[in-house]
Amino acid sequence: MTILQIIDAFTFYGIDVILLAALTAITVQIFKVTFLKKLKRKLLTFLPFIIGTLFYAAYVAAVNCSICYIIKEHISVLEHGISVGALATLLYVMYEQFVRDKKSASPAEGVIATLIDGYVPDGRTEEVASLIAEAIQRDVTGDGAIRAAEILTENSAGEINERDIKLLSKLIIETLAHVNLR
Repeated sequence: MTILQIIDAFTFYGIDVILLAALTAITVQIFKVTFLKKLKRKLLTFLPFIIGTLFYAAYVAAVNCSICYIIKEHISVLEHGISVGALATLLYVMYEQFVRDKKSASPAEGVIATLIDGYVPDGRTEEVASLIAEAIQRDVTGDGAIRAAEILTENSAGEINERDIKLLSKLIIETLAHVNLR
């Protein structure tokens, strides 16, 4: 698909799709942070398309003052709803890449964040990874795993037992040791 075909597709759908996509992107982020934060990330991939389709259906019903229009033109409503979801996803990706001021994480923090994902609340993963990386870097006694376990205990969602925290902290130390050797 060429750039002109992409631009043509969005001009065909109109400004209503763009505005609904922005509303969809905002709604999806609010849902992710509030009551859907324990939902698997793979399932969240479909959320913009579902919400976009629902928003577009509500919009069409309001504009035409008829719910029957949604049933008669269900293919068009579905097509435009998917477009709203696709554009909402695109807007979110553009926000993440160009607007959001994300501090650059060190490679160690990235590795730690990947390992602790799911054991620490989603909004705190990067912060806790930074704390663990800093504690390990400052450690001169060789007890980095103990300090990492303490930080994990303080910041876990409470759903991880002590044995798993110790194993996870040792895994972090071993992984960082092997990553630094390469």
